[in-house]
Amino acid sequence: MTNLILALSLLSQVVSGQELPETLKSKEWLRTIYSNALKASSSRAKYKPANSGYALYFAQADTVNVPYLVHVPKSYNPRKSYPLLVYLHGGVVNLKNFEYKDPEFAEEPIFTVADKYNAIVLFPFGKKDFGWVGQQKAFENILSMLQHTKQVYNIDAQQVYLGGMSNGGTDTFWFISHAPEHFAGFYTFSAYPELKTGTINFSNLSGEKPLYSLHARDDKVYPYDSVKAIYDAHKAEAPAWHFEVLDSGGHGFIYRDNGEEIMRRVLRRFLNQSN
Repeated sequence: MTNLILALSLLSQVVSGQELPETLKSKEWLRTIYSNALKASSSRAKYKPANSGYALYFAQADTVNVPYLVHVPKSYNPRKSYPLLVYLHGGVVNLKNFEYKDPEFAEEPIFTVADKYNAIVLFPFGKKDFGWVGQQKAFENILSMLQHTKQVYNIDAQQVYLGGMSNGGTDTFWFISHAPEHFAGFYTFSAYPELKTGTINFSNLSGEKPLYSLHARDDKVYPYDSVKAIYDAHKAEAPAWHFEVLDSGGHGFIYRDNGEEIMRRVLRRFLNQSN
């Protein structure tokens, strides 16, 4: 009976022209992320104060206007430089649209973890026909986003790291192969190390720029044995690739109850933190 009453109440809101709570939440989300966006500065001495939380930007790639979020920690001071985590989300092959209008993306665990370490997050949005699976322009556009973010926020150029989960983790290997000079290190969660855009240059993981990969033994999307076989085949030429294993957690282990703790275990190695 309670569910029926609730359904009738929501229906009456629609009939009367009132907006549903989900609609209001989405509107507030969009208002906030648009209003938090800043214009780029031409000088490091002119970085502006920024509201903590999320800001929305767009990067043009041919005819596609690609959205991305920048998440600013509570501690942000424009006179200080901050680490930057570029994070490529998963599920790209299943998305028809750029989902920046959905406030649930604010619940991605990377934001909470980064805030703990006083790091800024660059969070591009991808979709099936323009994302980091097989579209060269999508990869290149992320570098444009990175450049713009450095102009708007005071980023420590020696502490820029890129990684992601699932599709996003897989395509971290594109940046390792084609644009390693922009980053100080890399990280992946539940990634399959094989690109659709060409071969991976594993030898780029032989220097001072490490890759930390974390995979669960019970991953049913990218089976552990297949991923481990690729690692074993290339570990001699990629000594800076650190492949680590969870006994359980499945493909989406970062979304489990202890997911944030597991992510911190990886990211704290870059961010010089003990917890």
